[in-house]
Amino acid sequence: MINYISLLKSNPQYFRQFTCRELLFLSYDCPVKQTKLAKWSEYNYFYYVLSGQKALHTPRKSWLLTAGTLSLVKRGACLVEQFFGEPFCIVVFVLPDSFISRFVVSNKEQLPVINASSVKDDLVLPVKTNDMLHKFYESILPYFTANTPPSEKLIELKFTELLIHIVNNPENVELITYMQEVAAQKSVMLEHVMEANFPYNLTLGEYATLCNRSLSSFKRDFQTIYKTTPGRWLLKKRLERAEQLLTATGKPLPDVMLESGFENQAHFSKAFKAYFGCSPANYKRTLLHDVA
Repeated sequence: MINYISLLKSNPQYFRQFTCRELLFLSYDCPVKQTKLAKWSEYNYFYYVLSGQKALHTPRKSWLLTAGTLSLVKRGACLVEQFFGEPFCIVVFVLPDSFISRFVVSNKEQLPVINASSVKDDLVLPVKTNDMLHKFYESILPYFTANTPPSEKLIELKFTELLIHIVNNPENVELITYMQEVAAQKSVMLEHVMEANFPYNLTLGEYATLCNRSLSSFKRDFQTIYKTTPGRWLLKKRLERAEQLLTATGKPLPDVMLESGFENQAHFSKAFKAYFGCSPANYKRTLLHDVA
């Protein structure tokens, strides 16, 4: 499981980047060669696609990111599908909840009053763009080829400018609502995080991070809510997800394994057989035989 932000920060030779405290923005031509991989992020980030395309998948929904589109990807995990017909080039703005909260508080008089029920429970929120937003991103690109990096003050101003462009467009109602929820929320609902992210092979520490909890408080709260341990709950949910994929999709076993949160074939087969009474391969063969 790839920690997206750690990957970006630790490979500046591939990801041209500038930072200001926890803020990070960068531009890159995607160097990853795998067709499918799973990644997670503890921060929200904006994707502005310059060329190419990439798909992000969750169990509930998929999004195709294409040239000229801008999207907010919320903190959490997803399955990434790569396409190699054209280089995938993007500009990424990574921003923590704390920055969103400060922006909302500083600009609350200018933000519309939004009905919280208007925001969808999706990982990706497409942003309505206009000429001003496209020109904003054009103005960013020269920073990555200049001899002198921008100052931290300028980086922070650019983050603020981006959010101002977005909230000034009333069509971005879902995104504005999400930002207000981030600013108002004191704690993240553990059930929401677990139901959205159980198909991904995160550590318990990483789940705790997404829940804004220490590992010990995460385990304690989890036991209170689910009346079992995180390890047992995750294994059961992932096996049921694998069985559903085998039954409903006809996907090859490596895809089923990846999309249900397993990264080791031997462990997947052993756990599946212990739970369902046969290996995933035999289970799939039985399904095909029954259909025939």
